[in-house]
Amino acid sequence: MHPNGYTKEMIRELLGTSCPEWDENYETGNEMRKRKGREMRAGLRPYPTYPPKKVGPQFDENGKYIYPEGSGFRYMDKVDPNSEWNCTGGKVS
Repeated sequence: MHPNGYTKEMIRELLGTSCPEWDENYETGNEMRKRKGREMRAGLRPYPTYPPKKVGPQFDENGKYIYPEGSGFRYMDKVDPNSEWNCTGGKVS
């Protein structure tokens, strides 16, 4: 008996064709993630491997790209100081 008073058969009858047919081995995504984690810790499943970090003259020691000098721009260089919408120099109230 279900806590709200309905049995599985009664719920299936109420829902009709919209009642999903679950496989008895069905597991949610969270259950699958926990199961795979337990299997990895037990040694039954290998840990995932990730691509190596990038190396070379344009990458630092952490594998992050080093942008060339002078590339990009500062946002404040693009703001027109005479614009009525410019509020960078004044006090905002």
